[in-house]
Amino acid sequence: MLAILACYLAEVLYYFSRSMADGEYQAPHHAAIRCLGMILIWIPLTSSLLTAETAHWHPYFGAFVLQFSFETITCLMRGRGIGLSQDNRYTNVPLAIGAVRGFNSLLLAIDASFILVSRVSEKGADEEGQSLLGAPQQNGNADYGSIPQSDSDDEEFQDGNKEIKEQQAKRLEEQGGWFGYIKSFAIFLPYLFPRHDWRVMLCLFLRLLNLLSGRVFNLLTPRQLGIITNKLSSGTNVMPWKDVGLWAFYNWFHGYSGLGIVDSFADTYIRNSAFERITMLAYGHLMTLSMDFHTTKDSGEVLKAVEQASSLNQLIEMVLFDIIPVLLDMFIAMAYVTVLFDSYMAFIIMFMGLAYVWIGFKFTTWSQPHRRTYVERQRTENNTVTETITNWATVAYFNRVPFESDRYRSNIKSTIWSHYQYFFRSLGGHAVQDLLTTLAFSACCIFAISQIISGKKPVGNLVTFIMYWGTMMSPLYTMSYSYRYLSSTLIDAERLVQLLNTKSTVSDAENARDLVVKAGKVEFKNVQFFYDPRKEIIRGANLVAEGGQTIAFVGETGGGKSTMLKLLFRFYDVTGGSIMIDGQDLRSVTLSSVREALGLVPQDPALFNQTIRQNVRYARLDASDAEIEDACRAAAIHDDIVSFPDGYNSKVGERGVRLSGGQLQRIAIARVFLKNPKIVLLDEATSAIDSTIESQIQGAFKKLSAGRTTFVIAHRLSTIADANMIIVVDKGEIIERGTHSELLEIGGKYAELWTKQTAGNTSPADSNSTNGDVNDGVLIDITPDEDDDSAKTTGRSQDGNNDSVERRR
Repeated sequence: MLAILACYLAEVLYYFSRSMADGEYQAPHHAAIRCLGMILIWIPLTSSLLTAETAHWHPYFGAFVLQFSFETITCLMRGRGIGLSQDNRYTNVPLAIGAVRGFNSLLLAIDASFILVSRVSEKGADEEGQSLLGAPQQNGNADYGSIPQSDSDDEEFQDGNKEIKEQQAKRLEEQGGWFGYIKSFAIFLPYLFPRHDWRVMLCLFLRLLNLLSGRVFNLLTPRQLGIITNKLSSGTNVMPWKDVGLWAFYNWFHGYSGLGIVDSFADTYIRNSAFERITMLAYGHLMTLSMDFHTTKDSGEVLKAVEQASSLNQLIEMVLFDIIPVLLDMFIAMAYVTVLFDSYMAFIIMFMGLAYVWIGFKFTTWSQPHRRTYVERQRTENNTVTETITNWATVAYFNRVPFESDRYRSNIKSTIWSHYQYFFRSLGGHAVQDLLTTLAFSACCIFAISQIISGKKPVGNLVTFIMYWGTMMSPLYTMSYSYRYLSSTLIDAERLVQLLNTKSTVSDAENARDLVVKAGKVEFKNVQFFYDPRKEIIRGANLVAEGGQTIAFVGETGGGKSTMLKLLFRFYDVTGGSIMIDGQDLRSVTLSSVREALGLVPQDPALFNQTIRQNVRYARLDASDAEIEDACRAAAIHDDIVSFPDGYNSKVGERGVRLSGGQLQRIAIARVFLKNPKIVLLDEATSAIDSTIESQIQGAFKKLSAGRTTFVIAHRLSTIADANMIIVVDKGEIIERGTHSELLEIGGKYAELWTKQTAGNTSPADSNSTNGDVNDGVLIDITPDEDDDSAKTTGRSQDGNNDSVERRR
């Protein structure tokens, strides 16, 4: 193949040297163009075969056969035309070179045919020993579609996108390659360019108009300057006002002050409109996903998917308004330069353009791993700052400011070094490309000047070409570096697609109706549930809570108490049995109506970084200020709030960190008072409240529970002694049930827990005691081991049985 390429180069050099030696000689135009065109074909063909690890020989075999047939016909026609005359020694050189090419192509075709035959025979002989799933891949990596799997030095930094890339590779295979893969994103076009939005359609029309007019004015502007130059060089004494006016008009209309500002406004409007629709699509879908998604998915990846939702818009815009115009500009440039001078200059530009794009692609590929490393080091550096600022108190507790400063300085140096490695490689690519364009521009100008000197072309054509050069370079730069941008944009778009393809495990059934709560009767019928099929969490739970009753769940850590409340709130659907409210299966009613009818005070409440008034009003958005204050009085938090300098307008900080544990929990209780739900769930609602406040809260709870079905998870058993029914849960099973006095009489698990909590203060016989003193060493932590989602959400230890006030950070 190198011999064939060398023969074409030799023939071009022959024509060039003979033209230089003989001023009257003109090389056959068709022959020179054919050689230049074949060089453009054989360079990538040869490069692909030399660099391929495992070549697919079928297309190469076809190329060799075609080359042999073409050269044979050409040599026969050329030999017949010159009659094999020996009089002129120059005449036989192209024929001899063509014969050498034909002979080499014949050898290549024969060699490729032997390789194909041998591979077929090897495959047939080895067929019975092959695995049904094909050849095993080392390290478990498989190649899909058009994406090669390869190792790199920065493999450890690619784990974040590994899952996304695997999904991308799978979809590439399913779509049949890149064209089908990119085409699959067309389903989002209605969100990017909705037909019903006439403003977006108008802006899209203006953008397309600017796109088409830009291609025209890219030619007219330098051409008009060339016309002016020709008139001036002709020796005229008349000012060409008309031509100058047209040139100024073209510059204005095509510039930013003309159609450019309209295009910029249209682009901005389309981007913002698409960003709103796509981002809300992603955010709305994310908020409807069930708890199992939010507790198992990396929050950074989820946030990135929502934040980078506009990548779909960028992808579509890049294809429509960048890549397609670039291809149009390249074809127009080749044709226009051919008109200005001839096809030789067009081939010079084509050679330069292909080399420019190839260099950009190679240097981008070379520098991309280092860029990825640089980005990851930046992320590590930012994470260090975030962690140390967020955990400032921990740093201060252990006096580790010098240690953290050294760690941060080390991260900065690592980031800078990674930036140097990426930057110098990228800079080298720019330098090589600039050298190439300088050489190509000089060669084109020399060729143009030679034609002007010989009188074949006017000087205005040179001016036109020089002005048009910048127009040709811009698309080349875009093509050269669009690979990296396209790759990263596709990763961002794929991340969003994967998010939108995620289905919620808890969703409304078809024809689901709103929940209607009258009496508030709740039934658990043989309820079973597991997070992981290998470990069942709830086993055959059965209970009936009549309307207005208070049901308390007690038990040791990991028993499944909080899981029952999550099932009732329908964060998860039961895997067996059913949960009924007033005879309505929770799976047959809408999620929105279920959560509107229930009110929950969580063990670890979290507030928004807004004012206290805004946080309480979140429970009922149309509540008045007076209703908010009444709810806070009921929750025994009003006096604390008015003592703050800004009162109800005080900001609570991120997740409520500026409030104490008891204040934070009472704000959560106030929310439920304001919501005034039919069914109330209290998950350790008084765990962070001292004994003085507890008596006030208990009184408020009695008011709140009146006429409402209430479910309570108790930390201090004294707080649930008056419950209508106490359910003792152990390892997912209900082992005891009854009132406080009935369970004490049984002398089972509940009596054991009561004895541990009241040791030294009261006796089991004193069943009406409500002493809140609790032994710190044996408190009942309600955070279950099996509730991995809770652990991941709060990030807290599951082993601590410390006093409830100390359980908040």
